Amino acid sequence: MRIAIAIMSLELGGGAEHDIVNLSAGLKKAGHEPLVVTSGGRLCKDIEAEGVPIVRCPVDSRAPVQLWKNGRLLADILEEHRSDVFNPQGVYPGLSGYLATRRLKRRGSLVPNIVTIHMLERCTWWYYRLGAFILNRVADHVIVESQCEQDRLQSRGLKRPLTVIPNCFPPGKLAAVAKSREEIRREMGWPDDRIVFIMPARMRREKGHDILLQSIARPEVHGLPVHFYLAGDGPEQAAIEALAVELGIWDKVAFGGFRHDLPALYKAADVFLLCSRYESLPLSIREGMGASLPVLATSVGGIAEAVEHGESGLLVPPENAEALASAIVRLATDATLRDCMGRHGNAICRDRFDYDHWIVHNVEVMGAVRDQFVKEHA
Repeated sequence: MRIAIAIMSLELGGGAEHDIVNLSAGLKKAGHEPLVVTSGGRLCKDIEAEGVPIVRCPVDSRAPVQLWKNGRLLADILEEHRSDVFNPQGVYPGLSGYLATRRLKRRGSLVPNIVTIHMLERCTWWYYRLGAFILNRVADHVIVESQCEQDRLQSRGLKRPLTVIPNCFPPGKLAAVAKSREEIRREMGWPDDRIVFIMPARMRREKGHDILLQSIARPEVHGLPVHFYLAGDGPEQAAIEALAVELGIWDKVAFGGFRHDLPALYKAADVFLLCSRYESLPLSIREGMGASLPVLATSVGGIAEAVEHGESGLLVPPENAEALASAIVRLATDATLRDCMGRHGNAICRDRFDYDHWIVHNVEVMGAVRDQFVKEHA
């Protein structure tokens, strides 16, 4: 099947962007013909390395005139690719996708507009109501990555057919790490006597870095042999670094910026950490679980759909530095607990979030939607 996928940008390097890398690579290896349409970004080279073609198009625009123009541009791209389905990621590409696929219909080519929603940018009731309103008019089918996201959209009025397909990662990413844990820790400057908490997240307010730093500054964490490695960049990085200095915890925190080698860092770390104010179901959590790391996360969004509190990790309320500090203490002082939770999380990841099944499920849904679309409009 020829599947065209569109995403606004591949620059941020977040879960949605890595989903496109993983999905397009998996489709290619399964014998399909994926095409990625994007405005550009640093993850383009990862997709091209998998042999998947990329077409640049200004799908990152939110301007009404450009959205309309993108409809024409995308129609030509889809026609040249001879696409069977179009899979825009997000509401804005979905709107342009609707214009494109309806233009193709007038040309005699039937291509359904199957919109994938990871999480709307603003996690507010009115933004989800607006998103549901638009999707009801432009999407032939909606795919979401979590039950949480389904509930958010349907409770705000989404009526279009919807399928929940949790995103996954290829386990080969972790298996391909050749260096030993000891080698990686030496290269990173992580002492063997420190418990390393790794948090891969964009430096934005919703990720809760400020709450994490406040928890690290609490007296119960002060004397622990812990080290916090924050992987990611973003608009709040300077403010977060300044807060670490202000709180006097600079010696316990390292800012790693954007990293391409997270699988290696997971192998060398001790705890996966994510303290977001809101989420859907982060891909990074499944990567941490796949690397047999216990998870410490906030109980927001769909995180509890993957993490079993007390079994594969600890879940704490969002924006609660005291609760987060208590969980840090518990995991930092109990190696047996970390090992048991890590092994349990790895088993969950293998059983519930299989990469090959994810690819097959996407193809089955897209194929069924296309067949129904052709039947209804032929």
